[in-house]
Amino acid sequence: MSDFSQTPQQRDFHCPSCNGRIVIPFSLPSTTGPCPHCQATITSPPPPEAEPHTPAAAAVAPGIPVPPPPSNESTPDSPPIASEQMPAPSQNAPAIPERRDGAETQITQPAPAIPKKKKGSSGIIPAMLGLFALILAGGGAVYYLSNQMGNKVDPPNLNGSPEDQEIKEANYIRIGWQKDAFEVLDKYLTGTSVDSKLPYVRDGAALRPKMESFYGGVEINDSDTPADSFSIQELSEEDRKRGIFMLTYDQPPQFALKEFFRPLASLEVQYGIDEADILLSTMARVSNFAMEPVRVHAFFKRVNGELKLDWEVFAQTKYRIFRNFVELPDIGQSETFRVLIVEDVPDKGQGVVGARTYRLADPANITDSARVNVKLDSEIGRALSIINWRGTKQTTPITRTATVELEWTGSPDSPTLDIKRFICWEFLGLGGKEIPSNAAN
Repeated sequence: MSDFSQTPQQRDFHCPSCNGRIVIPFSLPSTTGPCPHCQATITSPPPPEAEPHTPAAAAVAPGIPVPPPPSNESTPDSPPIASEQMPAPSQNAPAIPERRDGAETQITQPAPAIPKKKKGSSGIIPAMLGLFALILAGGGAVYYLSNQMGNKVDPPNLNGSPEDQEIKEANYIRIGWQKDAFEVLDKYLTGTSVDSKLPYVRDGAALRPKMESFYGGVEINDSDTPADSFSIQELSEEDRKRGIFMLTYDQPPQFALKEFFRPLASLEVQYGIDEADILLSTMARVSNFAMEPVRVHAFFKRVNGELKLDWEVFAQTKYRIFRNFVELPDIGQSETFRVLIVEDVPDKGQGVVGARTYRLADPANITDSARVNVKLDSEIGRALSIINWRGTKQTTPITRTATVELEWTGSPDSPTLDIKRFICWEFLGLGGKEIPSNAAN
């Protein structure tokens, strides 16, 4: 039982929940109500001369258990005893009648404490304003970094893992090389001197003397074959993995209309009744009024991660050097060419006993061709024997690319075109490497 400080007018007790000190009227019967300190529902003890459980207490709060009276000993966690007194009775609080000594007195029940105000939606607006301020600050920081420190950011690591390198390489040999090839070709064609073209030529330092002799020191104009008129030529995947790529230029025959005036043949000639004479045949031939086709092969070789143009194939196909060599015999003259080679039948009356005949053709202009005879027992004959098909089980011709050195021999009255040296299969400097070989015997 708690100790009471009894006075003629009031007494006090401690809240069982918070151990707070509560002062109540001395004669107040056992009453249930909220604690003024913790708002917990408590029941005041009866006056000293009354019974512990009065009917008035049960009538005030039926069904609510009455907690045991608080102890005088405080726990470490209990708050200090409050010094406030019980709030004054409210005028609207209900009065509990009590009869003492034959007189009926009115005891006012304490008014219930007002519950604490819960947090409402008024706190959302400050939170939203704070979030908006953070967004603005972040955007300002990003803008500042992009404008003030963008150039100081270290570049990302482009090496990547081995798997990334393989994917990058596969993509390059598939389509990535095309952009580099067009850029290199455009820079080469834009150059007007040997010095301006050499940086884009494969093995340019070694080819400088040959290029200077070929162009003769004059201004070079390659505007007739612009880079954007070239098309992509897809080589085999094996060639592309070896770093060999190709672009081609193909301009069909064109007619100069201002010069395209030829005599009209009579109806007899048109229907084949009469033969056209030499003059009419010459003047009426369409090919005499047509411009020659232009076909150029631009091969590129990947050197130290950069594409370089193969100038020898480019010049040979564009300026038709092979045709000029085989159609204009010059005894003792020799020159190296990249050609298509296949076994062929000899010209009528030109066959040689113990030799085979091979046809050589320019790779871009296959109509520019020539036949050569090669002895079977020579080193060149043995090198070319792998493409022999006449008299073997092979029923179709075998065409290969090769690099050879041709030479005109014999006399001016009877010149003979020979293979002076078989250099290699494929084009030298692209896929082929020079092999030892002697002249035909």
